[in-house]
Amino acid sequence: MKHVSTHAAWRAGLGIVAASALLLTGCSSSSNSTAVQSSPTSPAGTAAPATTPAATPAVASGTERAIGDVPWPQVGPGWMLAVWTPITPHMPGNQPPPAEPTSETATNVVYLVSPTGDRYSIAEFPPADGAPRLVDWSGDGSHALFDSTHGSETSAISIDLHTGARTTIPVHGAVNGTVEYTLPEGKAVLESTGFNGDEPGTLKRVDMLGNEQFVYPTKDLGGAGQFSGDYLESPDGAQLVLGTANLGNEVIARSDNSLVVMGNDGSIVRTLPAPMPKAMCSPVKWWAPGVVLTHCAAEGSGAEQLWKVPVDGGQPTALTAVNTLDNAPGFQGNYGNWNAYETPSGTFLPTAGACGTSFVSRLTPDGHTEKVTIPGLKDSADLAGVSGDKLVIVGQVGCGGGTSLVAYDPVANTSTVLLGPPITKGGGIDSARVYPNEK
Repeated sequence: MKHVSTHAAWRAGLGIVAASALLLTGCSSSSNSTAVQSSPTSPAGTAAPATTPAATPAVASGTERAIGDVPWPQVGPGWMLAVWTPITPHMPGNQPPPAEPTSETATNVVYLVSPTGDRYSIAEFPPADGAPRLVDWSGDGSHALFDSTHGSETSAISIDLHTGARTTIPVHGAVNGTVEYTLPEGKAVLESTGFNGDEPGTLKRVDMLGNEQFVYPTKDLGGAGQFSGDYLESPDGAQLVLGTANLGNEVIARSDNSLVVMGNDGSIVRTLPAPMPKAMCSPVKWWAPGVVLTHCAAEGSGAEQLWKVPVDGGQPTALTAVNTLDNAPGFQGNYGNWNAYETPSGTFLPTAGACGTSFVSRLTPDGHTEKVTIPGLKDSADLAGVSGDKLVIVGQVGCGGGTSLVAYDPVANTSTVLLGPPITKGGGIDSARVYPNEK
């Protein structure tokens, strides 16, 4: 599991850095990110025959079905969860037509989507729910977790994907941190907050009724430093890898132990030196058994790099070269990579672009990146994960909301719309996640 407290702040900072490129690159003012939005649809929201140019994504031949039709023995790697909203995304500052749905009137729908494009409506969030955000998918694939904030009140909503039944879990840290299922089966949730000055981040396990089960000791992590708020749980739930704040300033002393392996009982197993000198490193996800993909950001410069770090204390290996975020050769237009996905045809990375946009990059043999152009997505593309040998992408309206859920074949250079326009009549994709818990 990837938890984004301090890491989310880093990603938010990328928008500030990327905005400096505006004078050179400009921002798109297009109201639609996906060229296929003008394509027709048939009654009942099923896909119409494709009549658009070859550069436009094809439309999945799957059909829409009910929750009772889910073929659960088939659900597994490559399946997706997505939230469709009837609110059509627009560039910030562009006013929607008066007749369009708004957050005060919209009912969002949770879909389970197969690799071939069959989509199953699982649950709905009416306007009174305030559009809870999809944050996790349980390790056994049976539940989806959403966080919901109303003013100062925060809760987590667990949806049983077999029945659509919901359980509301009172939580307290999701406003400033994260809440996600425990592994392997999601019988409880882990609630975290990020560090704040000389206050360490917190991490605790809470049952499905909101009762505190265990508070992890995060003050100094065995002398390695205070907890940053970023952590990763092992697939069996027996261990965690925690990041340290490791800032080296007048508030927090410098330490090169940026990762700490902790037992589920709070005991320190070992500390791991930061693979990038004078940097704060955050665990991203399990790259391979016993190896954590780790994002490191250098102190004071914003330079960043992805590493593969063995949790047994073995020698880390750099996945990417150092990106100084200044359009250096090999990273032109790339203002940060926070994740990476391996496929049979290469390694692909979600990438921050100018003006708050994002795009997909392919890793080059020397650790640099090159931009991948996704057919039909002209403004922004958010890489959400991998389904088999295809990339799962949410098209976006520039730095605005999501449009359609798309499967992209990097070998054939073709893409297929799985959910959203033109399959649905308008609207967009609020969020998406790939099974099994791929971050």
